[in-house]
Amino acid sequence: MAIAVTAGGSGPAPRVVSPWNPANAVTASRFITLPFFFWAVQNEYRQWATLLIIICGVLDKVDGLVAKIFDCRSPFGEMFDAITDGICYGFCLVVVAAHGWAPLVPVILIIGLGLFNSALRYVYAKRAGRTVNYKSYAMEAIVAYTGYLIGFATGDMEVQFFYWMFVPLMSVVVIHDTKRMLFDAVPGASR
Repeated sequence: MAIAVTAGGSGPAPRVVSPWNPANAVTASRFITLPFFFWAVQNEYRQWATLLIIICGVLDKVDGLVAKIFDCRSPFGEMFDAITDGICYGFCLVVVAAHGWAPLVPVILIIGLGLFNSALRYVYAKRAGRTVNYKSYAMEAIVAYTGYLIGFATGDMEVQFFYWMFVPLMSVVVIHDTKRMLFDAVPGASR
């Protein structure tokens, strides 16, 4: 977040970044891929479905770059990106499972762990006393791998193996992050 000095000399005040900025537009554009992804899966167009999940994943990476270039990083943008990850990847997981391209039980477990992690992030933000996106590099890797999981389903590549192996990996990350979000000290907490 950029810092601007106030005219009264009272010290640095956080720069207010509008939620209507280029980075958030890129993040929001990921939602455009969802109806096309559903259409591709519904019509058994595996290559199109794979391309659409790749586009969704690339846009997820590009939004951070756009935020840096246009200096429009904000707590809202970070939360919007995390929520968009959950919605997009969760939707795609449900679609591939509903069409029999992915095993249902691991998909339910993955979505359940994701919802639990979201609840923990809410508690962490309450503990911090401000809008904050909990930084977990392990969870970022898990979220990225979720995109690969969907790609494995659309490409019909060792789906059972990858989905069942993912559940324990995600469980370990969520357990580790639970400890950090609920019990470790919150940097810069206002409470």
